[in-house]
Amino acid sequence: MISSTWFGVFLIFSGGPLLAQGGPATVVVTAVIEKNISAEQSYVANVKPWRESTIGSAVDGRVLEFMVNAGEAVTKGQSLTQLRTKTIDIEIAGAEAELALREAELEELKNGSRPDEIKLAEALRDEAKAKLEYAQSKLARAQRLYKESAGISIDEFESDRAEALVAEATFAQNESSYRLVVEGPRQEQIAQAAARVDVQTQTLEGLRDRREKYTLRAPFDGFVAKELTETGAWVRQGDPVATIIEIDPLEIEVYVPEASIQFVRPGDQVNVSVEAVPGQTFQGVVDQIVPLADPLARTFPVRVRVENAASEGRHPLLPGMLARVKLPSSEKQTRMLVPKDAIQLGGAAPTLYRVVDGKAMIVPVVMGPSQGSWVAVTPSVPDQLSVKDLVVTRGNERLRPGQDVTIAEQQTTTP
Repeated sequence: MISSTWFGVFLIFSGGPLLAQGGPATVVVTAVIEKNISAEQSYVANVKPWRESTIGSAVDGRVLEFMVNAGEAVTKGQSLTQLRTKTIDIEIAGAEAELALREAELEELKNGSRPDEIKLAEALRDEAKAKLEYAQSKLARAQRLYKESAGISIDEFESDRAEALVAEATFAQNESSYRLVVEGPRQEQIAQAAARVDVQTQTLEGLRDRREKYTLRAPFDGFVAKELTETGAWVRQGDPVATIIEIDPLEIEVYVPEASIQFVRPGDQVNVSVEAVPGQTFQGVVDQIVPLADPLARTFPVRVRVENAASEGRHPLLPGMLARVKLPSSEKQTRMLVPKDAIQLGGAAPTLYRVVDGKAMIVPVVMGPSQGSWVAVTPSVPDQLSVKDLVVTRGNERLRPGQDVTIAEQQTTTP
């Protein structure tokens, strides 16, 4: 009796026929997939702002109001600092009045002569004509009398001739004035007046642009990182007043050795983890590869873009945090992938269970690079595993080789 008992125990722990004949186990399975992936290496990286700008004053002036505090969120175009503008406002008012004068002069030239001005010029011309006709008639009579020696002296004759010449000149002058009034200003005069308007317009725009510089604004959406002035302070042209940073998205700066930089390409999707946010993986994209290595470390700066949207008013990632980035370290190859839950460790080699004709068949594998919750595998024995084979991902902890299984669910997730 004792011998038979020990024999039964031996069969149980040796995985013999008695266990193989146990009831079917309920399992969850996933199909083996094939994907073009590469090996990855983890690098320590720094979290940096996507953009950082120190706002400086473009003009000299006194700070009338400093409107923000360090840590506050700002939007593009929001006022940060207001300088005193009284002097520039006075200059603008004078320039606006000068522009109004120039525009009125141009409008006057464009409108030409008024009807009353034409009538006045016409009347003066007619008056001068009448005087000319009278002087010419008087001169003709004086000439006849002088020739006939009818009692007119030479002085009287010369006086009448001079009067006729003056009347002729006066008529010519009034005739010319009348024509100028009727024809209106010359095009050259109008062009000169228009040019004076343009010059004054540009002068006014320059003053208005200068006044805009007295209000310092945020160049993009972000946060105030530093306050560099205060209300009442005097700032000179070029003096900084505040530092603004953009943290959505963020930049992850990682330094990659020269042996691996050839496998990293702009646009690669990468995983980023941050020690300050445990249990969470962020998706990033390789944005830039700086083509200049550190001469001492022989590493190239790689900049990864990571979206960092706020949740409940807070951004999960902040500049200055320590991050880890997984980047490709080999050429891409087509590999078979299985979920990491399908792998069983602890033995001489990693194994997984493949379902064949309703039975669990153990397959030793060699693990390769991983991608998220999936890992590349190669069967230790060729042809023991193929794409679309079903592998057990849940319920494999107590499985025995050759045990009958019942598939409760076939998962269809992919990396």
